[in-house]
Amino acid sequence: MSAAMNYVAIIGAREVKVTVKELGESNYEVAIDGARHVVDARQVVDCLWSILHGNKSIEVDVTQLPGEEFEVLINGDCHKFYLVNEQRRAMIRGGAKGIAGKEIVVSPMPGKVVKLLVHAGQEVKADQGLIVIEAMKMENELRSTGSGKVKEIFVKEGDVVESGAKLILVE
Repeated sequence: MSAAMNYVAIIGAREVKVTVKELGESNYEVAIDGARHVVDARQVVDCLWSILHGNKSIEVDVTQLPGEEFEVLINGDCHKFYLVNEQRRAMIRGGAKGIAGKEIVVSPMPGKVVKLLVHAGQEVKADQGLIVIEAMKMENELRSTGSGKVKEIFVKEGDVVESGAKLILVE
């Protein structure tokens, strides 16, 4: 059993707390604003997932758009939202995007470093991809919240990291 991963889904002006805990195999406990659900989620191909919840089978098409924005198609209904960790939520809501300053990028979840998209000394812009972390069979690209220079990289490709682990320092 793995540690729970905590997120905030930002849907327009509304914020929804989402917690995902892997129970083993393809079973997950998903809490949405405290309401808990156990689901069996299996990736069919690329963006298509088959979700079993109770006695219902649901096909879900998940597409990650630029940044942390997602587009989810469920039974013909399209839903768009941002899915971020608490740190990124504060930065998005606080308007820090695009402002130069010190930023320590941390892993929002336990996972594996799949790819470093930058190198030490590289100049980066706001919303530029920095690193890709794989968790629960999904790749998550973490992006810079502001412009600056990559001062230090604390991990290498292939490293396994815990939630909250320091990954990259941008100043």
